[in-house]
Amino acid sequence: MTKIKSIFSAIYNNMWRTPKGRLTTRLKGACESIPQKQRLTIVSLMLTVFVLTAFFVFGHACYRIGLGKAQKSVEIEHIMPIDIVTKSPVHEPQNLPDYDDAGVESED
Repeated sequence: MTKIKSIFSAIYNNMWRTPKGRLTTRLKGACESIPQKQRLTIVSLMLTVFVLTAFFVFGHACYRIGLGKAQKSVEIEHIMPIDIVTKSPVHEPQNLPDYDDAGVESED
């Protein structure tokens, strides 16, 4: 079992952790070399592009809903009642003593 785990961890490290570590190191180095003001400009530009894209997608979805093309029309099917066969066709009421809300037997 430990041999399988060691093989799996070796594959995982070579396929995910090592390239991810190299990419992270390269990206951090590139970001640290950019001046603070330029870094703020880049982040603001990326945020603006993201917000405009989100508004476009939301607006387009609302437009399609308004046209009625967002989904197909739904047909309503009514559920038919089930025929239930009972053992005794006549239900007799039970004779229970009269009680008030407090659980005390009434004098009537």
